[in-house]
Amino acid sequence: MSKQYAVLGLGKFGAEVALQLAADGCEVLAVDRNPDLVDEVKDRVTRAAIADVTERANLQALGLDSFDGAVVALGGSLEASILTCLNLKELGCRHTIAKVVSPEHEKILNKLGVSRLVYPERESARRLAKHLAFASVVDYLPLAPGFSMAEIAPCQELVGKSLGESQLRQRYGVQVVAIRELLPERWHMVPDPRMIIKDSDVLVVIGRDEDLKKIARASE
Repeated sequence: MSKQYAVLGLGKFGAEVALQLAADGCEVLAVDRNPDLVDEVKDRVTRAAIADVTERANLQALGLDSFDGAVVALGGSLEASILTCLNLKELGCRHTIAKVVSPEHEKILNKLGVSRLVYPERESARRLAKHLAFASVVDYLPLAPGFSMAEIAPCQELVGKSLGESQLRQRYGVQVVAIRELLPERWHMVPDPRMIIKDSDVLVVIGRDEDLKKIARASE
């Protein structure tokens, strides 16, 4: 059975989330009070509705208590975001994910018990900063406080060695969870230790932030 999600607010962030969820096979209810924004996505999601989601009665009418979760993408208005999250909690929504735009906004939604907070601008800035600071870092994703996942180009010392021979876990304390080949383009999840590392490969590693910095510096 497909997962069901409601996306409340169809600005750039909300519309992108709604369309990607739909593309990934989820049933999506896309909601905004702006008819033009609803019209832009209505043919690519399961259902679309024009409604002011800050009104408790409107949320109740949408029947969101039966959904797997709701994404509150109303970052442009703190009052609207906070009120919507509060109403969702009181209506028994299983899982609420909210976009936040400031530390104060984040603090308030934390106190409301929102399941997950997403800070798109901050996360994008951190990923860009990692790439600029370490040229070998292709991509970067925080997982938990002090732990992250990174896509790293291998240093010349590793090229031609097998994954087992590289001893990245023993030397740097990181775990290789996948290898992305660029030539040809394909993924190897939980790669075989016998796999030979090529200079065109990208290593997907997880570990403590300080350990990821060590291997990123070594790959410069």
